[in-house]
Amino acid sequence: MGVGVPVNSRYLLRGTRWSFGRAAARLLVLSALALAAGADAQGAPAGNAWRIDEAHTWIGFKINAVGFPTTRGHFTHYSGRILIDFDNPAKSFTNFTVYSASVDVGSPQFTDFVRSPAILDVAKYPLLTFSSTQVEKLNARTARVTGNLTMLGVSKPITLDVNVETESPTTRRVVGFVATGTIKRSDYGMIFGIPLIDDTLEITVKTRALTDE
Repeated sequence: MGVGVPVNSRYLLRGTRWSFGRAAARLLVLSALALAAGADAQGAPAGNAWRIDEAHTWIGFKINAVGFPTTRGHFTHYSGRILIDFDNPAKSFTNFTVYSASVDVGSPQFTDFVRSPAILDVAKYPLLTFSSTQVEKLNARTARVTGNLTMLGVSKPITLDVNVETESPTTRRVVGFVATGTIKRSDYGMIFGIPLIDDTLEITVKTRALTDE
């Protein structure tokens, strides 16, 4: 799980096309993630309540820019809950909260820049949230989850493809998930760097759900 190449903060202020491209690539990346997020689960369908195993969770993102290798980053602080109805998956529900200040793009200087009002504005928007609105079981191992992602004060629907990874086909106390999807950052007002930096970025969430039941 690599992160972007370190960038000295002074280069972010230069007007060269390449400096701009590198900074843009990373900061846009960040916006992604948002995969995850969290609202409260009030009104969620009935089911078995599970908690997110934060020690086995990884929320990452990547984005491309002209003339540069793929830039990668991740978040380190998040929480969430899942309601799983094994008999009727459509009644399942999930929400996640990601703390925007926990972003890490591989360089302390650039990470600080990404946290600034120029990009994530973590002081004003401390949370990225995702709350599901529909869960569709495709087969025994895959599902499609649609929900609302809120980032930079804007809420938009996104769809995630989810692979279910259970250690045992009979256990219901630990269930692993890998969710992938894309977001269009301009939908959230993140237009920095376009078109040098891709408007679309990829997000990946790897997590385990635990229950004491």
